[in-house]
Amino acid sequence: MSNVWSESYKTVGLLDSGELKNMKEFSKLLKQFRETVVGAVEKKSKNKEIEDLLGCKAPQEIDILPPHKAKNKASGKRQMSSKEKAVRKTEKRKRRCGNCTRWVNHNSRTCNLPFVEDLPYDDDERETDDEEEESSDA
Repeated sequence: MSNVWSESYKTVGLLDSGELKNMKEFSKLLKQFRETVVGAVEKKSKNKEIEDLLGCKAPQEIDILPPHKAKNKASGKRQMSSKEKAVRKTEKRKRRCGNCTRWVNHNSRTCNLPFVEDLPYDDDERETDDEEEESSDA
């Protein structure tokens, strides 16, 4: 490639010092040469060139879905699947809610029922608990 450039520069340099007629003839020769070379080389579209390079045709219908949105926060932690979350929730120790008095996975702060001031304990249970404490103190 460099030889072609150097020869063309040398030729133009020689013609520059000569007559204008020679320069016009050289220009015509270059145009004719370019037309013969370009005519011999088939012009291909960009898609055709890529198909030839890869060796397969482009599909008519594209069925690729867009990627899921990236989660930047907590990227150092492994994301648990819904199945893992459900298993972990069943393994969780249940506690007694102070509001609804059931053994569940919430407390009185997060209970869905409205807040109840008095707990529905039996009075007999309170008295027996108080008697046991008094007898143990004695």
